[in-house]
Amino acid sequence: MIEFSYSEPDSLVELLEMLEESGNTAALLAGGTDLVNHIRIGKRTPNKVISLKSVRELNHEIAYCKDGITIGALTTLAAIEKHSVVREMFPALAEAVNKIGSTQIRNKGTLVGNLCNASPAADAIPALLIYKAMIHIVSKKERRTVPVESFMKGPGKTDLQQGEIVESIFVPTPPVNSGSCYLKSSRRDGADLTIVGAAALVALSGEVRIGLGAVAPVPFRAHAAEKMVRDEQVNLDAALDEAVKQANPISDLRASREYRLAMIKTFTRKAIHICRERIQK
Repeated sequence: MIEFSYSEPDSLVELLEMLEESGNTAALLAGGTDLVNHIRIGKRTPNKVISLKSVRELNHEIAYCKDGITIGALTTLAAIEKHSVVREMFPALAEAVNKIGSTQIRNKGTLVGNLCNASPAADAIPALLIYKAMIHIVSKKERRTVPVESFMKGPGKTDLQQGEIVESIFVPTPPVNSGSCYLKSSRRDGADLTIVGAAALVALSGEVRIGLGAVAPVPFRAHAAEKMVRDEQVNLDAALDEAVKQANPISDLRASREYRLAMIKTFTRKAIHICRERIQK
């Protein structure tokens, strides 16, 4: 049986002091949908669990301005999924969040927690990639901001250093006259993990962004493929071959490596077509 102490600080200062004192033996609890399961199966064995729910500086809300939206560390997936601004201006994010787990999971889980869990198959991260999201990080010593594209370092690994937490996520307003979407391949609808996740954004200006998940150690932007899709002289299939070259999927119980590679082109092509249709609306 795993034993650990539990603390519930009420200020950011107190939280960061606890985190610094505990070193790498502490685990942060927000929604707990990943952490509780990881502790139960022995994947994580913290000596201390620090709850974030009473930290008054950590936001549960989504703040909107003309430059974009800021999603607080305690904002639930359900709140994001249902938010009118997210659904209208950031449809790929709303669609991706809708694919995470069950209704009960989305009611408890947070986007920041999902990001920090750093699963290669995380649904929300390809959407955050195409919107060029920025991660706001805070510690006792400093505040810093990193692009979501450089935040994940590997399965379960992030750019967070000892004593740091993610305070919020800023998602910039998409380009004008653009469409975006997120598509997921899985064995069944609902709580099943992703086989291939494809997010895309297409603008009338010619800009194209592609974010892929579950086909490499970390979700990634397919930059080479994006450039080729923008070139009207290049066949779409040839452009998407570049995304396949960038991928490095595994074979597991859900799908083989070969199947995932094939589905990259299928789902990305469909996502791009949907984006183009959405521009016209």
